[in-house]
Amino acid sequence: MTRAAAIAALLGATAIAPRASVEQASSPPPNRRAAIAGRVTDSYGDPAVNVIVAVESRGENGARRASGVAETDDRGEYRIGNLPGGRYVVSVVRLDAIVNLPVDAREPERTYYPGARTASEAETIALEASDVRDDIDLLIAPPPLLLPPVATLRQRQLAAGGPLTSLPPGASIVRGRAVTADGSAVPHAQVRLMPADVAQTRAAMADAAGRFEFRDLAPGAVRLFTVKAGYDAVDAALSIDLKAQETRDGIELRLVRWSTMSGTVTGDRNEPIAGARVQLLRLRYDGGRRRLAPTGVPRQTNDLGRYRLYPVAPGQYVVTAALPGFAPAEKEGYTPSYYPGTAQPASAQFVSIGASANVDGIDIQLARARLARVAGKVLDPDGAQVTPTALSLNTSVRSASAVSISMGANIAKDGSFEFRNVPPGQYVIRTDRGRSKPWIEGEFGTRPVVVDGDDVMSLVVATSSGSSVTGRFTFLARDGTKPPAASAVELRPLAADFDQAPTSVATAKIHDDWTFEMSGLNGPRRLELTRVPPGWALQEIRARGIDVADRPLPFGKREQSLAGVEVILTDRVSELSGAIVDAEEHPQPRAAAIVFASDRTRWYSGSRYMRRAPAAADGSFTIAGLPFGNYYVAALGAARSTAIGDDWPDPAFLETLIPSASSVNVAEGQKQIVRLTASP
Repeated sequence: MTRAAAIAALLGATAIAPRASVEQASSPPPNRRAAIAGRVTDSYGDPAVNVIVAVESRGENGARRASGVAETDDRGEYRIGNLPGGRYVVSVVRLDAIVNLPVDAREPERTYYPGARTASEAETIALEASDVRDDIDLLIAPPPLLLPPVATLRQRQLAAGGPLTSLPPGASIVRGRAVTADGSAVPHAQVRLMPADVAQTRAAMADAAGRFEFRDLAPGAVRLFTVKAGYDAVDAALSIDLKAQETRDGIELRLVRWSTMSGTVTGDRNEPIAGARVQLLRLRYDGGRRRLAPTGVPRQTNDLGRYRLYPVAPGQYVVTAALPGFAPAEKEGYTPSYYPGTAQPASAQFVSIGASANVDGIDIQLARARLARVAGKVLDPDGAQVTPTALSLNTSVRSASAVSISMGANIAKDGSFEFRNVPPGQYVIRTDRGRSKPWIEGEFGTRPVVVDGDDVMSLVVATSSGSSVTGRFTFLARDGTKPPAASAVELRPLAADFDQAPTSVATAKIHDDWTFEMSGLNGPRRLELTRVPPGWALQEIRARGIDVADRPLPFGKREQSLAGVEVILTDRVSELSGAIVDAEEHPQPRAAAIVFASDRTRWYSGSRYMRRAPAAADGSFTIAGLPFGNYYVAALGAARSTAIGDDWPDPAFLETLIPSASSVNVAEGQKQIVRLTASP
């Protein structure tokens, strides 16, 4: 059960978007209304983070009706505003049990203010029209110790005398502390000890000094994890190898406190805007270009227009705010806006934040823009109007905008569609009639559209049944390698133009005789082996007598179909291996090797001429199956590798690597060894 579904089930008709700070109207009423606010803590005095607080109106006959919900922030604080005068009860519920432990089917308990277990025992809070009660604090139990579901199930079977038996206990002991980077204790952190058998996982709660202990452990390899709301673990896990009757002491599990960002969203008359969705954007390499992409958890403003974002990873961000649906129904409305108050992403100011930092005062004034309607109809391949099953308006990859927008349409009974409140920009309408099989993409259509503030009406989006590709796999076993299983090979038609292809592309159906088929393809594609079995590499993809591997091929019309395509694999596999060290020749286990073709035309999304390989514990790496040609090879230190993440194929970043990179020439079947020094 998802968190949103659990909330809806608990609160009946009241449903909130996941992680919304307050679900209220999108603009404040003319006169200030009542509000209820406070803080939720557990019995240790720690803030209860991301728990659900509900406010219900209480009638004279005792009947209750949902009036609002909120989720506590990283401080355990909540606020529910825009309430009319009346009589209310407040309750809080922790959803950990049903969300994180699906083997538990029980409904979590609710606690009513000021500590009652039932609504009938709850205190009634009487509010006048403009009252604010900001002292409605609640106390709940600490979060339960969480184990993997398989471990929970195993322990219940053992407790019930089931057929399973636990592993024999040992006499080893593990002791340590949960601490911050400066060595300060992190009290009441949860620590999990996971042996090779996940079902034998143990959990413990650190004490007020951050100390934890596991006793009676059998020898063997174990991993330690630590979690606490409001903190992130510095390392994913700590692995140790226990000997028989060993006491391993002095272990430190490091955590770092979340960074946060907060501010106020206002309108053009400086009035607070409730219900605005605030989101962080970060520069990413996506779809062949740099874009501002959403990151982190979005939050909504409360009745005072206040928002608080958490957790925020250190870095530089653009902060954006938008109303649900982008704007009210009037022609001139609020458009998605960027800090400090511009409708143009290029004019936004970046906000920097460090580790364990709290940045306040990031206030955004929503900007108005002339918004448009985009409307039309969808035709099937025979020219008949149809009701689209999936229809969206997306920012074109050709757009100069640094931000991608995706909108859904209102669809009438006759199948006509309308996108409302569309900001100026360059877009593509995409419709996908769905698919019945993984190798058949189905009817698909696109239509470019430019919006400059005026309505764009009577558009026609024509769909196509697409083209088909059939052929056969051939294996050149020059070294006597046995052909792989068909399940070890995956051939897909990857998009060469993201405006003209569906989000999810086909996977070729490979038959027992190594023939294959796929159909319904639209737009320019590259036929790519997205899964290659060990010991094999792609040599060629031949169609109509030429090698089309890595070439964009046009699809969409029946006459653009390809038959007799030959996908040739060879067991003469190139291999590039080596070690990554620092300036003192020490191995760099968390570094990464980046290999990319010296031919810049090969630097496209999904190219097999660009590869990244993480270093092993001894700093070694191996990259197999590179096509023949000349390459640059560079190494990134652990910090830089983590910082760049999945954006490493960005051509602008690759250019920065060339001055310090080595140059290698890869030939078929050749094995080469290089030694790389990681850049800091």
